[in-house]
Amino acid sequence: MEEYSPKDWFWIVAGDESKAWSSAVGAYVSEYSSDRVTRIANEVELFDVLSRLKLTARAPSRTFTVAEVREALLRIDAEATGTASSATELLAVAEAIDFNLPPEL
Repeated sequence: MEEYSPKDWFWIVAGDESKAWSSAVGAYVSEYSSDRVTRIANEVELFDVLSRLKLTARAPSRTFTVAEVREALLRIDAEATGTASSATELLAVAEAIDFNLPPEL
């Protein structure tokens, strides 16, 4: 495996091996290096990872649904997420557990 380089890495999202998110391109690609790939549960978590590395511009840029965000937060911290189900509540949960979300939800 090559040394981890977040500016030029690939993520298989939600188990779909037909494509991988490329941080170099900022989009999905159909061809990727198997020694520079990591699996990740969903695009919401990928956004968090890349934004922590100051690579928000290379993260998925679409607006996530409330359901997608809730599912991701439940995977990370079900207790903190609790019954939160509105955009406002989920943004508050994300802030409380130091999870990065895009500003629009």
